[in-house]
Formats: sequence, structure tokens, C-alpha cells
Amino acid sequence: MIIEPIPCFETNYVWLIYDEVYKNAVVVDPGDAKSVLQVLEEKQLSLKTILITHFHNDHIGGIGELKSTFQCEVVAPEKEAAHIPDVDRFLHEGDYVSLGNIGKAQVLETPGHTLGSICYYLSDLKVVFTGDTLFSLGCGRLFEGSPAMMYHSLNRLATLPDETMVYCAHEYTLDNGRFATSVLPNYQPLKNRLEQVKQLRQNHLPTLPVSLGEEKKTNPFLLAKNVTEFTDYRKAKDHFA
Repeated sequence: MIIEPIPCFETNYVWLIYDEVYKNAVVVDPGDAKSVLQVLEEKQLSLKTILITHFHNDHIGGIGELKSTFQCEVVAPEKEAAHIPDVDRFLHEGDYVSLGNIGKAQVLETPGHTLGSICYYLSDLKVVFTGDTLFSLGCGRLFEGSPAMMYHSLNRLATLPDETMVYCAHEYTLDNGRFATSVLPNYQPLKNRLEQVKQLRQNHLPTLPVSLGEEKKTNPFLLAKNVTEFTDYRKAKDHFA
């Protein structure tokens, strides 16, 4: 099984999951159809399923064109049903989505960035697609949810196995790392991680995926001891230049 990023807009990654034998594919949060269609055509893949984590347009903008091209299944959080078009199945906590020979995805409700945000955990592949909930060295802005919601959502994700690879929806790691070192300036594991991130970006390489274990060691939002500390970090990040 292969998982690759399809870059779109300035910072978004649409995650492409496919098998080389049957040429079946799944995409996560296709904000732009054109970039996805180009890659699917190049690799001669058939799109079977679209996984949506939340309703923001940079995550759903490509649904219509992709569905009309492939007649694929679209699944999305039920709590955001009013905001997401062309959905075949709405999802709740604990639901599973069959992805054919790719496996199955477990739905985790993770409110915070939006009230209906969900993540998709594929235990067989040891991967989780976190949308705009958990970022590498960061977390999503609180557009709808409360700090307590996001804190508990992140801690929920932190209970997954450390070897789980995190696939989030934006290339924010370098900026997140700069903020992280401003609140944890003397923390050597974070300094080491930021140097690795700088090298990757200088070579125009993605910083994703990253292991959940690494995030638990270096992400200030996962290191926060309580909701109050998390809230302080989130407010500081919102105003960080």
C-alpha cells in the first residue's frame, strides 16, 4: 500500500492511498479536483472513496468534480451534514469505513477546529489522518470548538500506538516548530526536531508523515499538562508572528 501527498493551494496536502495491483485509490480532503485528477490519471488509478475530515472549503472543494468523474463514495462527519455536498454516508464516532483491499478506517470524533471534525484511523496500516486537528508540532485553530474540546481530542489521539504515522492536511511544521521553540526554548528534543524539519524544507521535501511518538515528545500542544496550559499555548500561537 502506498500513501502519497498531492500538494494543492499553498500549504494543503490531499492524501492519496492506493494499491499498485488493483489500482484502487482513496483520497482524504480533496480541496482541489484538478491536482487530484492529474495524479490519478498519471498513475492510472480508479478513485473509490473520498474521506472528509471537516467542512472547510480547502478540504471539500474538489468533491463534486471527482465524484462526477469516478462515481466514488463520499463519506463525511454527520455533524457537518449541512455544510458538505454530495455525501453518500455520514459518519459518527466508532463507525468503520470499508476501503476494499486497502483495509478499513475507524472514525474518531475530534471536535475543536470545528465542532464536527473527525479523524480516520487505519489500524492495519498504523496510520491516522488528522485533518486540521493534530498538526506536526501544532494543532488547528479553534474556529468553533473550545480549548477544552481540542485538548481532549488531542489527548484522545495520543492514546493511539506511538508507531502510528500521522498524516495531517497542511505543511505547517516549520512555522509550528518556530512557535514551539518560543514556548519551550531549552527543550533539546524539540531543537533537534526543528533542525531536521529545516533540512527537509530546504530540500523542498514534505515533513510528513511523522510518528505519533515523535509528536508526543516534541509537540507543545500534546505536552501541555492541562487545559489551562493548552489554552495559553493556543492563544500565544494565534498571535505568534
